[in-house]
Amino acid sequence: MVTIRLKGQVTADGQLVFELPDKLPPGEAEITIQIAEDDEPFTDEEIKALLTFTPTSGADIVAAGLTGGWEDMGITDPVAWVEEQRRVRPSFPSG
Repeated sequence: MVTIRLKGQVTADGQLVFELPDKLPPGEAEITIQIAEDDEPFTDEEIKALLTFTPTSGADIVAAGLTGGWEDMGITDPVAWVEEQRRVRPSFPSG
């Protein structure tokens, strides 16, 4: 496997921007992202805030439209839908 290192930027809206070198062959590629460490580590308060779980009420879930089942997604045969998902989205090789 050939390794090519690229520099890129993660934008505020979550996009990864980088330029590929010319004449790369088409095909599968393995992507590894290394993020530069911040100069300042998280504070205890920041870690506590990140680990705090705030549950959503049932009313908020219903108001957000996050309820329903297969039929609400237009899926009449869930087994066929799962098989189609497996066909169009093959799992990554293990190992």
